[in-house]
Amino acid sequence: MPIALHNVVDADESGECAYRHITPEEFAELDPNTVTLLDLREPADFAAHPVEGAINAPLDPLAHVLKTVPKDRTVVVYCAQGWWSEEVAEILADRGYDVASLYGGFQGYLDYLESHHDQQLNSRLAATYL
Repeated sequence: MPIALHNVVDADESGECAYRHITPEEFAELDPNTVTLLDLREPADFAAHPVEGAINAPLDPLAHVLKTVPKDRTVVVYCAQGWWSEEVAEILADRGYDVASLYGGFQGYLDYLESHHDQQLNSRLAATYL
């Protein structure tokens, strides 16, 4: 299933876009078998909230990616808040990778999950008690 990557940023001189953003909702729908997930968070954060199929590369992600990640799959990068992953996304895109950065970082994803869970809970409660 192709993923909808949008909100392209940082066009180069040719007008081509360097990388894209994905929303937390899109991130939740990703199939880890079709993209490479590059988690830039610290090892303790990665261990506390792991993402299935993600590669943890907090200290030197570029060297790790260039050695191990093929260019024929989209690389989705994320960090705790989103700023570091944008820097890495731009570097990878400049080296020919198809890259997307998680908008808002992992914290944005956690906020989405909490909000989504609250909405589901409220819907279930309304269906039960109304």
